[in-house]
Amino acid sequence: MPRTVSLRDSLNQPVSVYMSSSFSQVSAIDSVADAARTMQKGDTTEAIVVSGSVPQGIVTERDILYKVVAAGSNPVTVKVRDIMSSPVRTVDETSSVGEAIAMMSKLGVRRLGVTKNGKLVGIITQKAMITGKADQSIPLPELARPDEFTCPYCNAVMKSREELSKHIDRVHTGGPGLLQGNNSKW
Repeated sequence: MPRTVSLRDSLNQPVSVYMSSSFSQVSAIDSVADAARTMQKGDTTEAIVVSGSVPQGIVTERDILYKVVAAGSNPVTVKVRDIMSSPVRTVDETSSVGEAIAMMSKLGVRRLGVTKNGKLVGIITQKAMITGKADQSIPLPELARPDEFTCPYCNAVMKSREELSKHIDRVHTGGPGLLQGNNSKW
């Protein structure tokens, strides 16, 4: 039976627990069609764009769909360099899940490269952190009743989402703002 982890403990776990160390790699001069085949073969939704072994960027299914398919471009002639995002945003493998979520939110990205001693060793995605691996999961806050919202940290009961959000900001995150959309200190 999977071990249940509290939300607080989950947010404090290192990203290495949820990262994938097997990721697809493509070259900036590869065609988008070749990159899509590489991603399909690797069963991934992204590929790290490398030159030698140095990460240059990242290309995702969404990049292919929006920047190539929706634009009516030919994926056989469009190069990965034309649609990739650069640089690859990264976190150290010892960074917490909470730090990674905050960074993703601030940067507006869904994936981060994971580094060890400055070298890319994996990828962490929002989906992996939320759903967890097969033997782990991150429980999300649940509603006790339609008119009551329970704090996932201390089980305090609030009457609205806004009240719960302010409570978590004030009591558990060390100040106002993060759950209200203010991530300036992150």
